[in-house]
Amino acid sequence: MQYLCIKQLTAGGRTYNPGNIIPDGVILPERSSKLIKNGYISKVNEETDENHDEMYTKEQVEKILAEAIEDAVNNTIAEMDQKQKELQEELQQTAAELKETEDGAYMESIVIDIIIGSDGENEQHMAVMAKPEEIQQVFSIMQLNAENGSKAIADVKSENVLILLHASDSRKTIKDAAKKQADNLFSTNGDSEAYRGSNAATDTNIKGDDT
Repeated sequence: MQYLCIKQLTAGGRTYNPGNIIPDGVILPERSSKLIKNGYISKVNEETDENHDEMYTKEQVEKILAEAIEDAVNNTIAEMDQKQKELQEELQQTAAELKETEDGAYMESIVIDIIIGSDGENEQHMAVMAKPEEIQQVFSIMQLNAENGSKAIADVKSENVLILLHASDSRKTIKDAAKKQADNLFSTNGDSEAYRGSNAATDTNIKGDDT
């Protein structure tokens, strides 16, 4: 089958420009569909005079080009509509998955790995998911002296802050104050089972100098 070249391409070792007729046998059947779809070639009307093997008239070329462009545009629009539909479905699926997550859960949290125990060879680790403001509170208390730090700990309501203070501050006064406040929080909440992991962290005996 002969084809009309719509966009420049090379086939059979020859370069064809728009308006050229590509002879029968140059374009393989398995390749022609893709080239037609992408707007490179168009089928030649079988009733066209066989003597016009190289060039169509200007009017014929313009008509065929217009039809080919229209087909290519329609195919592109159809593909874009399909992709947009798929994207919308993906977004809807993502939105549905996000709704299953509690609002604000773990948002802007930082995972901090701390050591809560050691037998000399093996260490026990605990992951604490702390928010930026909790980490800031930890550093604020650590910058205070032991006496003022202990007073500040008495007002702490975050178990993460208490765990991090107990694990990172070497001062015994601070450690004791953090453990005491943690015990108070757990007692107030009346849910010691839920805080067993946290309590284990503050119960860890990490020795340090009191300053």
